[in-house]
Amino acid sequence: MDAKSPPTPAELTILIAGAVMLVGSFFSFAGSTNAWGTFLFPLATLLPLYGVLMAAQIAVTKFAELRLPGRIAGFSWEQAHLVIGLLAGLMALGWLFTDIANKGIGYWLEVLGGIVIASGAIALQHERNAGPIR
Repeated sequence: MDAKSPPTPAELTILIAGAVMLVGSFFSFAGSTNAWGTFLFPLATLLPLYGVLMAAQIAVTKFAELRLPGRIAGFSWEQAHLVIGLLAGLMALGWLFTDIANKGIGYWLEVLGGIVIASGAIALQHERNAGPIR
């Protein structure tokens, strides 16, 4: 991955979805409580944290030109993005089936962001020809 190249479509998808998830976490999630509020922390907070983590890794390598190690805990960055992205996507789908009565705009932004970030992680895997998880 060349740090001086512009972000690819998959990287842009992850960057935008991560930003949407972070911003959405400060809006009303359930009733008048945001994702950082009482009774929702840490479950509702995990989605924006996953999004910010993924977007931050791409942002520092693309825009700050910081060279990170090629692997983290034995996983390539593409594999880490895929696992975290799919976890966020599954968690977002899980939130769709909860019995929260007053779903706020923050709820919908986080759920949408989680689904989009999962698709961005899958696209990143294909863009970089990273192959299957080993």
